[in-house]
Amino acid sequence: MYEELPLTLALLLLMLQDDYESFVHNSDSRAAQPCCSFLILAVLIATPIRSQIFSALLMIYGIGYLISHRSTLVVTRIDWIVLGLLSLYVVSKVPLFVLSGYNSRYLSPGLHMLAMAPIYLMLRHLVVRLELARFRFSLEWGVIVGSLGAFFLALYQWFTLPRVDGFLFSINFSYLTCAMGFLALALVRGSRRKGWLITAGVAVLAACVMTLSRGGILAIPFLLLLLLGLNMDRLGWKKPLLVLGGLAFLSLAAYTLVPAVEQRVQYTISEISNIASGNVSDAVSTGGRLQLWTAASLAFAERPLIGLTYTEREAQIAELIEQEILTEWVATVSRGHAHSQYFEMAASGGLIGLFALVGFLLVPAVYHLKLLWRDRNNIYALTAFIFTSGFSFYSLTEVAINHELMVTFYSYMQVLLLVLAFEHYTRRVSSCPGQ
Repeated sequence: MYEELPLTLALLLLMLQDDYESFVHNSDSRAAQPCCSFLILAVLIATPIRSQIFSALLMIYGIGYLISHRSTLVVTRIDWIVLGLLSLYVVSKVPLFVLSGYNSRYLSPGLHMLAMAPIYLMLRHLVVRLELARFRFSLEWGVIVGSLGAFFLALYQWFTLPRVDGFLFSINFSYLTCAMGFLALALVRGSRRKGWLITAGVAVLAACVMTLSRGGILAIPFLLLLLLGLNMDRLGWKKPLLVLGGLAFLSLAAYTLVPAVEQRVQYTISEISNIASGNVSDAVSTGGRLQLWTAASLAFAERPLIGLTYTEREAQIAELIEQEILTEWVATVSRGHAHSQYFEMAASGGLIGLFALVGFLLVPAVYHLKLLWRDRNNIYALTAFIFTSGFSFYSLTEVAINHELMVTFYSYMQVLLLVLAFEHYTRRVSSCPGQ
């Protein structure tokens, strides 16, 4: 139902173009974007409300804004590059969309990413007339409210449900809580709300641990080391060591005092032992992923340029089971879902898919790092780099940028943080032309 909403609204707006354009032109566009930023982050994982609704409304508003301000809109070379990167995902799936008989499932994630294009262009036009502090205020409070809400939700589910999963699948809730936690912690530098951000970040990372999902939990030390390393110029070496010591102590305490954590660790050790002994089928979770990655690799080898359709992958898996290369368990996984963004893009996307993945995952990380290298106080570049690095890690063990909620959230945060980071850099260069 949601996927049809933006198109339906767009058609209605085209029918009422004059009234719509007048509404957008006369409305306070300076308040619309910060307000939506707050709402998207506040409801993302703390409520059953889908944050894509606000992204869709902002996209519709953005189209009207661009029409209303078309006389002053200038699309730069950088803008064209960003628009090209936003379109890579959907373009990479077009061959399989055609081969599958025009199954919309192939295009859906890419279309959600491409829907951020009008929002990006609106932001680029709008941000030059606004104080960045206004965006930071809504960004930080959205993260704080959403993170604390997710923590209390997870705490309630910890005592009342078999497993903490928010209003999502447990693994997706794990990745999103981790992402929100490091958004909060990355924004601490130079903030007036340090106490709130640290409290919210620690709380939502505790919610991530409560899911017992290893993908999100294992990302925490990796991202924490990365964040501490990028803040060494402010923190020195004593505070990072203290933080790492605290993390080690809390991890040991959780293992000792919380039976569910101890069982999860023992389960992981058991799986590693089974894999090391060659009993891959007995390691249901980790061993299952290894088999899915094997199937995805063979799908890529079958048609390297564009990969295989889901139907073709299921047929190939059936043959591999007959040849005893894979176990029967793999056939129970719908569409041969690879449980890795990298393997999934290779299996159903091929070289074109991997090129797209580089475009929407690696290229943003490199650009954010470049801006951060030029100015260590560019908080938006720092936050964006940590955010992107997180999704690069989550994508190792899950197709993290595929579910409509996650791909919309990822794409929206990328365009928002990119615009803010670039504007911060531009203003700094303008004020210090000799640097």
